[in-house]
Amino acid sequence: MSRQRAHWDQENAVLGPGLSEAVQWAGLVIARAEGMHLYDIDGRRIADLMGAAGVNLLGHSDPAYVDAMTEQMRRWMTGAHASTARLEMTRQLRLLLPAHLDRVQLYSGGAEAVEAAIRLAKSATGRFEILSFWQSFHGRTLGTIAHTSGARTGLGPAAPGSISAPYADCAHCPLRRTYPGCGFACLDLTRQILDEQSCGSLAAILAEPVQGRAGNLVPPPGYLEQLRALADERGALLIADESMTGMGRTGTILATDATTARPDIVVLGKGLGNGYPVSAVCAPTSLMHTPPFGAPSASSSSYGGFPLACRAVGVVAHAVRKRNLPERAATAGRRLLDRLRKGLDDVPLVTSVHGVGLAIGIALAATGKPQMRAIVTALVDAGVLVMTGRHTLRLYPPLTATDTDLDDAADRLMAVLAEHRWTS
Repeated sequence: MSRQRAHWDQENAVLGPGLSEAVQWAGLVIARAEGMHLYDIDGRRIADLMGAAGVNLLGHSDPAYVDAMTEQMRRWMTGAHASTARLEMTRQLRLLLPAHLDRVQLYSGGAEAVEAAIRLAKSATGRFEILSFWQSFHGRTLGTIAHTSGARTGLGPAAPGSISAPYADCAHCPLRRTYPGCGFACLDLTRQILDEQSCGSLAAILAEPVQGRAGNLVPPPGYLEQLRALADERGALLIADESMTGMGRTGTILATDATTARPDIVVLGKGLGNGYPVSAVCAPTSLMHTPPFGAPSASSSSYGGFPLACRAVGVVAHAVRKRNLPERAATAGRRLLDRLRKGLDDVPLVTSVHGVGLAIGIALAATGKPQMRAIVTALVDAGVLVMTGRHTLRLYPPLTATDTDLDDAADRLMAVLAEHRWTS
């Protein structure tokens, strides 16, 4: 038995089964990490294109990040009192975020922040219905699971007021239409769903600008603007869940910055803390102070305002701005996408390569879990770690990754996919 398998067996004797499939399939035991690479206990170097689904924004063990967090740990760690770390965090975020998002409330994880955003929308509108979309992922808490596709099986009814409609997945259109000639027929269907299912109390439309678990699905141009118009038409707010896309990953600070679809509320997470568990709800003052959400303690989080969380956010926000990481993500992402498309064009297993910035998806043909597991483990053996989602390999390298490292990882990945044999 290998050392890594023995290690996993000891952990699994105590841990619950909830780790992600891709992590379990990879079976890695990590000794250290640096930049875009992991080093396991056997000394292998693994190109980390998983990045914990976009969390590894600055790269593993970024020196400035490590120094700042170490210094803060020596100073003060526990409590949500005012601090230099929190003040600097607010200053750095204000330099990044759109002017209308002038209030920020910190939380510990993405699902908690989405829950808070839903409460804020209900408080601000006096309504209770939330529209979300097929294939979405917003978390697994009681409130967010109602808006996470495929997560409710065996758990009883969803939260009251939960409405779901198809997202603009043009490659798998449920209406068998083709963009742009369809004229956004999926949104016509969404309006019909609201007419049939809503009781006239729509508080918000909750959407990912790029659907992560769906395989980094990018909607067609104009779709998010149409969602904005639909929210206005129904007197609802637009919540952009940018947990995965925010802080520069898609080539702009927020994915919605590349559109004119200005959201009322934005959720940030994952890369916001570069590995420290922190998330945020960003909204205008006029919304954030609306009771009951705006009442003292009504929107607080036990660890949200702690100095380590604030220091992490401040360092990340400063790095994103000063190191031009959104521009780097856009440039490196276009280059990587072009390389993968050219290299995988004749590979029968691959049906499409898509994405935006450094959030890329490689869709595979007729691949069940056993075959997907075989592909993931073959990639690990070749020195590459990826995320999965449906029939897609999801790539989230750090925004600081060099072209050389990205090229090497892409070449290894393409070689594995070209050699893999599968049955449909």
